[in-house]
Amino acid sequence: MTTTRASLLQRVKNPQDQESWREFFRIYQPLLYRYARIRGLGREDAEELTQQCLTLLTEKMSTFEYASEKGGFKHWLRRIAINKINDFFKKRKLPVGKSGDFRRPQERELAPDEVWERQWQKRHLQYCLQQVQREVIASTYKAFEYHVLCSWPVEKVAETLNISVDQVYTAKSRITRRLRTKMRELGGGD
Repeated sequence: MTTTRASLLQRVKNPQDQESWREFFRIYQPLLYRYARIRGLGREDAEELTQQCLTLLTEKMSTFEYASEKGGFKHWLRRIAINKINDFFKKRKLPVGKSGDFRRPQERELAPDEVWERQWQKRHLQYCLQQVQREVIASTYKAFEYHVLCSWPVEKVAETLNISVDQVYTAKSRITRRLRTKMRELGGGD
């Protein structure tokens, strides 16, 4: 995933394109919220910060120009989030460097840029999984979910869903292929 889908970024330049904005928010609202939580904000503060970022985005997207030499959309959005988080800590006279003290232990060692990158990738994958799930029959997705996402042995999935082992592998292959296509279409980097 190297770039955010350019067509979506173009469509949200039009403030009247409500469907594109809904899609945009479905992708980036959870990303911003989770990043704020990992950086040490409580639920209410993270929700407020997320809304501040989204409000700023709705105001600025009409003039956003993709510039790969500046890092593109991902880096611009990260900069917005970092600035809002820093403002939050400054207003409350809290040291910005201490914001990570509340993170989960496995994330304490990660720099904010690494946290952002992980959350960016994770959110785009979640969004693509939701899209693929809507496109396939429920039993096919369940086979994929149990085997790939839940790490169930293929035999257990087949038995649970009353399908053959080959059908589990076929479901995995089909959904993985669709997921890769969705991820390429959406992008997720810049």
